[in-house]
Order: sequence, then structure tokens, then C-alpha cells
Amino acid sequence: MKFKLFEKLFLLFLSTMLLLLSLVILAVHFNFKQGLTAYLQRIELQKLEPFALELGDFYQQQNSWEKLRSQEIWFGWVAHSSLAKNSTSTLSMLQSKPSTESLWVDIDRLVIVDNENFVVVGVLEVPKSFDFTEEYKLPIKAKNTTVGFLIIKSNPLITDLLLVNFMESQLEGYLWIMAFSMLLSLFLAYVLVKKILSPLKKITAGMRSLATGDFAIQIPEKGHDELATLAKDFNFLSRALAQSEKARQQWLADISHELRTPLAVLRGEIEALVDGVRVPTPERMQSLEQEILSLTRLIDDLYQLSLSDLGALDYQFNQVELVSHCQILIVAFQTRFANRAIQLTFHSDCSSVFINGDAMRLAQLFSNLLENSYRYTHENGFCHVHLFEEKDHIVIYIEDSSPSVAAEELPLLFERFHRVDKSRHRETGGAGLGLAICRNIVNAHNGEIYAQPSDLGGVRIVMEFPRVDFYS
Repeated sequence: MKFKLFEKLFLLFLSTMLLLLSLVILAVHFNFKQGLTAYLQRIELQKLEPFALELGDFYQQQNSWEKLRSQEIWFGWVAHSSLAKNSTSTLSMLQSKPSTESLWVDIDRLVIVDNENFVVVGVLEVPKSFDFTEEYKLPIKAKNTTVGFLIIKSNPLITDLLLVNFMESQLEGYLWIMAFSMLLSLFLAYVLVKKILSPLKKITAGMRSLATGDFAIQIPEKGHDELATLAKDFNFLSRALAQSEKARQQWLADISHELRTPLAVLRGEIEALVDGVRVPTPERMQSLEQEILSLTRLIDDLYQLSLSDLGALDYQFNQVELVSHCQILIVAFQTRFANRAIQLTFHSDCSSVFINGDAMRLAQLFSNLLENSYRYTHENGFCHVHLFEEKDHIVIYIEDSSPSVAAEELPLLFERFHRVDKSRHRETGGAGLGLAICRNIVNAHNGEIYAQPSDLGGVRIVMEFPRVDFYS
């Protein structure tokens, strides 16, 4: 038979409560019985005080316990003592053990020991000399001198009819209490299980909605317990999946848009050539080649970005000296910048500085940023590269002159396919993937990259890399 989670929790609560109640009632009943037994034995000790005085008188008369060691004399003496229910006993009682009905206490429970703890009358399952601190005892005195002790062994059975009826009534009361507590436990277990499973059912339903693609689902966040924390985590997961799905859809839309434009141009040009509308001159063929190169560059950027997003770009980390590395790249771009009358300069506050990085990926990073500045900076402008140390970081600025970017657009420059429409648009070439690739490369080097307004009138790209000290 299979149980649902509700039934399992309900049975667990119920069995636990029943077990606890049973243990409590058994413990209370046992403690009550033990206390009642101790109370009865204390009463017996009080009732035995006259008998202890009689034993003291006997010892004073005989000056020893020797006569009392004989069972016939012991039985006969007890039959005429204060222990007897009827003091007028028959002569037969002198020759045999008194019956239980004739005494108010069982004679087998009585033991007399001398002042050296040796047994005079009675039987104890202990050596002749023993420590009876756990037994109930009364001193026996003769002429104000202790000559022995009267010991009454504990009674394992309660024989008094009134007391037996009292114990039975107490046990019956315990059973009623247990029944009431069981019903209360049933109710509490049901309420608690329902309270626990209610948010779990909502979370389960929410998970099914997520599995079907409904990322807008949110469940109530009530309380401050673990279930409320689970609900908050579920809602956070739902929002994260919704954002991821939105980004994926936007990514697909941007890719299709970026691919559609060059393909549409190519298709129109080729159809015009096939239909004879245009003559395949070298200029038109060169235009087609440029469109193909633009499309190829876009596909290469998409491939590089997808690899970097997946962490699949190959990195070979080694000791890299950044000053000389930047100088080499600056020299390589000098001619291109000069062709547009853009002044490219480099300045470093230190002669050499090292980081743990991949030289090829760092070259790709700086090349993408310089290429981005080359495309978007107006002619007769400036591009300045500055390298310096700051505490435990190496900071590199690449800033250019106008056009600039609005402050609200700066944090978005590193998003895929993001372009500023007014000044940095598609006509300058590029699909808005270069800076996204740059961000992934910087992140792979445990660095940070962000954009700021430039003092030259354009945009400043700031890169921070952790400094590493290499020792030979």
C-alpha cells in the first residue's frame, strides 16, 4: 500500500504523539505506584513502632536474642504481640507459623538483626553480615541502648482492597486522559500537516508551471520559516528563468535581424545581376565582397561570443608584461589611426607591470577596444591609452574624443547587439558584439570592465586586472 506525503507525515505525527503519550502515562503510573508503595511502607513502619518496643522489652528480660532464634518461640511470641489482629490466639498458634489473616503484616517480611547486623530472625538473601541501608528499619532499644534493628522488607504487592480500587481508578483516569490526548493529537497532527503541505503543494504546482514554460508564476511568501525561504528561492528562480528566456528571445531576434540585413543586400544585388538589371562591374563585385566580409565578421563574432559565454574559449595563462604588450599593439594601430587623422597615444606610470593572463586573448581584448575607438571617433580626434597601478590592481584607460554616449547608455555598452543609435550606429560597421566579447575576456582574467564619460569628449573604457608579483 502506497501512501502520499500527507498520509506519511500524518502517520508520523500521530505515531510520535502516541508514543510520547504512552511513555508519559507509563512513567506517571510507575512513579505513582512507587510513591504509593513507599508511602504504605512508611505507614507500616509507624505501626511497627509498638512492636519494636515489645522486642526491646523481650531483649531486656532475656538479656539476649537466643530464645527468639527458635521458630516455635518466635511464632508464638508474634501471635501474642501487637502484630496480631486478635490477641486471644489459640494454643495451636504456638506450634505453627501464624497465618496471614491473623496478622496485619506478613511475618515473612520481618527481619531482626542484632547491633552487629547479624540476622537473628527472618531471611534475607544477603550474607550474615550485611548493609541494610536500602531496607526499612526501626531501632530496638533496651535501657536506652540499641540492641538491634527491626527491618521490614519492601512489599512488591499492594493487597489493600481500597488501595487496589484507588489504583485501578487512577489507571482508568490515565486511559481517559490518553484517549483525549490521542484525539487532540489527531487534530493537531492534521492541522500541522496541512499547514506544512499547503505551501509545498503551491511550490509543486509552480514547478509544473515552470516546466511548461510559464516563468511568470509567483507563489506567496508567508512567514519566516524554511518553507517561506523555499518560496522566496522559488520566486527568485522563476524571475531568473524569465529573464533568461527574455534574453534568449532577444538574442535570437537580434541575430536574425543582424543576419537579415547583409543577406537582403546580397540577395538584391545578385538578383539584379542575374536578371541583367545591373552589369557585373568590378565596383559592384567589390561591393558584394564587402557585404560577404561583413557577414563573415558577424558570424565570427557570434561564434567567439558563444564560446566565451560557454567558457569554451581556450586560455593559456602565463606571466604577461602589460606595458610592452600595449606598446606593440599601439604601434600596430598607429598607421590606421593616422589615416583618419586620429592621434593615438600611450602613457604608462610604470616601466613594467605583470599580470597572470593569456597574451593572445589580451591582444584580442585591446584590439577590439582600439578597433571600436577607431570606428566611432570622428576624424581629427584623439585616442589615449593610459596604464597605471592602483593598490593591488592594474588599471588601463582607453578613451577617445567625440562623439560621446549618454550617461544612461554607458552601462549597456557591453550588452550583446547594443548600439547607440544617434552616433554609434551600424553604418560604422559592427553588430554590437565586440564589447560583449571584451567583457567575457576581462571576466576570465578575474578583472572588471566598465565605461565612463571621457575628458576628451568621448567614452572612456576602464579595465582593472588583479596585480600578481612573480618571483624568480
